[in-house]
Amino acid sequence: MHPIHRYFKLLEQIDADAERLTALHGEAIACRQGCTSCCVNLSVFPVEFHAIRRAMEQAGTELSPDMFDPSAPCGFLHEGLCRIYPFRPIICRTHGLPILFLDDSSGDYAWEVSFCEHNFTDCESIEFSNESLLNLEDINESLSRINRDFLAGTTRQKEDALLRIPLRELSKK
Repeated sequence: MHPIHRYFKLLEQIDADAERLTALHGEAIACRQGCTSCCVNLSVFPVEFHAIRRAMEQAGTELSPDMFDPSAPCGFLHEGLCRIYPFRPIICRTHGLPILFLDDSSGDYAWEVSFCEHNFTDCESIEFSNESLLNLEDINESLSRINRDFLAGTTRQKEDALLRIPLRELSKK
């Protein structure tokens, strides 16, 4: 299967997991339409950039410099709403949910749980299990493999392996 199609399959899985976790945690998840506290300008792997661009073009979404506001926390925000919401990258789909990740900031590896500071505020003690978390390591590993396969046919494969493309580039034709 082509890497772009694999990327879209990964999105389907992530969206299903996000929906399941949002339903499971209910009111403890404060993330709602209009909340923009996690929205920042970011960059993505080439496979994600090209998949987003392809999906936007197929949907007839106009790609123009007007769609990006460089003065906003995320240039795709307009009046508190995301202009590319249906096409948003993986990080935007998972942000705020309770995630499991491998923390190596102290030099040692340790599994940690993280979630948006606006979530789980009324919970005195929170118990998480594998079923109540999104494993970010698995997602990142899958995305990295898909990106590697996407880049396999390029002439600059080694140089591009760690390349990230700013999302603002979507606003350029």
